Order: sequence, then structure tokens, then C-alpha cells
Amino acid sequence: MRILARFAFVAVTLFAAAPALAGGDADAKYKQGLAYKQQGKVDEAIASLEAAVASDAKHGMAWASLGHLYKQKGDVPKAIAAYEAATGVITKDKVLWANLGMAYYRNNQIEQSVAALEKACRLDPKDAEIRGNLGTVLRKKGDNEGAIKQLEMATKLKPDEANYWNNLGVAYRAAKRDDDAIGAYKKATEASPNDPGFHFNLGVAYRRKELYEEAVVEYEKAVGLDPTHADAWYDLGYMYKELHYADKAIQAFDKYLEVSGNKDATASKTAKEERDALEAANGGPKKAPPKKKKKSK
Repeated sequence: MRILARFAFVAVTLFAAAPALAGGDADAKYKQGLAYKQQGKVDEAIASLEAAVASDAKHGMAWASLGHLYKQKGDVPKAIAAYEAATGVITKDKVLWANLGMAYYRNNQIEQSVAALEKACRLDPKDAEIRGNLGTVLRKKGDNEGAIKQLEMATKLKPDEANYWNNLGVAYRAAKRDDDAIGAYKKATEASPNDPGFHFNLGVAYRRKELYEEAVVEYEKAVGLDPTHADAWYDLGYMYKELHYADKAIQAFDKYLEVSGNKDATASKTAKEERDALEAANGGPKKAPPKKKKKSK
């Protein structure tokens, strides 16, 4: 069975770093850049900030602001270069290191991302968001045990953050710790009961334990919250089939075929074969009852 799990990434929040000493024209250009930024004039802000760092290459705040704006424009390589320059001047600001780490991550520079986020963690071991991001990146690196350690710490520091619990569930599941995964996903659904992805992941964890009725409950919640959740409809079809609810299974497979748009041709073919086999085993397509003839007066 094709089962997909969502791994939610927690984006780091961007803040301003501590100021570095700069003067004269560089500082004037920096302030002008900030004014443009507040007015929403991104290109003008970038031009002023670039002029600031051209005048003073060690203007840490200008580099930090440039990093934010480059990221906003989607220019990740330039954001990385700016954050690297900023951390070279402002060496003990956890947010700058965290921003650099996530910029590396978005550029698929995983080793550098881990190193920058670990630096941020050392600067503030009690920052749940940084640990959550580090756990995400460690999972990407293939260090599942390291990811579990960081995500467990993140959930202890901020137990009401659903994303940390969800990510921890994914890491537990990868480690084949299915009971722990169920517990983590439950915490995610309790913290954010209206997120269909969290219910879907909990359904997958129940399915792996062959707790089909419990899985159905979570899958039904997922499609109730998001009727276009194709993977949940697909899995529901199989769960209903396992529980011998043929009509419901047929309806679920039909719904999957409707909402999936044939994006996964193999899965669509399998779903159609399953629903056709169920229909054939149950006497073929259901016919509408004949209309009653009106009695003549």
C-alpha cells in the first residue's frame, strides 16, 4: 500500500540582530535602507543596504538586513552570503546563526546547515524553535537518532507546539518506534485538532499497528477537514476493505480517483482495480430503484 507521511518543516522566525559599530556614509545608507524596507520598497532598500556594506564591509546590521531581504526575494545564495558576512561580524547572535542555518538548508547545504544551527543551539540551548529546526535538518541528513534527541527537547521546551510533536512522530516512525509515534501524533492532533495532515499521520501510525478501526477514525477526520486529501481517501479505501465495509471502500476509492487528478498513475490504477473488484464481488454496480408510476386518476 502506498502510504505517505507529511514531514512538516518549522520555519525559523527572522529578527534583527545586535548592532555592529559603523559610521559615516555606511550608517546613513543603512538607515535609509531600513526606511525603504518599512515602506515596502524592497528593491530600494536592497540598493541602499548594498551601498552601506560597500562603504563598510563590517556593517553587521546591514548584512543581516540584506540577508532578510534577499530571502524575501527568493535569492537564497545571496541571502547565505549576507548572513555569512553578518555572522562574521556579529558572532554571538543566535538568530543570525539560525537564519544562516535555514538558508543553507533551503540551498540543500545540509552539513553547513547543521553546523550553523548547532552554533545557534550552543548560544541558546533553551530555544525550542532552533532545536525543532535542527531536528528537521538532521532528519534530512539521515541522522534520525539525532533528530529524535533535538525534537524531544523541543517538545519539552514548548509542549504546545504541534509541529514539533508531528516531526517527532515522523522520526519515531522512521525508527520503527510505532507506539511512540502514535503518542507523538496524538499530541500533535491535541495541540492542533484542525490540521488534517496530523490526523492523517496518526492514521498511518495506527494502520502500521493494524489498529484499523482507530486508523479509520483519524482518516475520516482528515477528509472531513480537507475533502481533497487524496492520500487519506486512498488509505480509507483499504481500511474499509480490511473491515469488510465494501460500500464505504468503493466510495473512498471513487473519491480518491475524483480528487487525485491522476497525479499518481500507478496509485490511480490500483485504486480503480480495487474498487472494481469490490464492486464485482458485491454483485456489480448498484442500480437505481425503478421510479414508481403515477396512478392515473
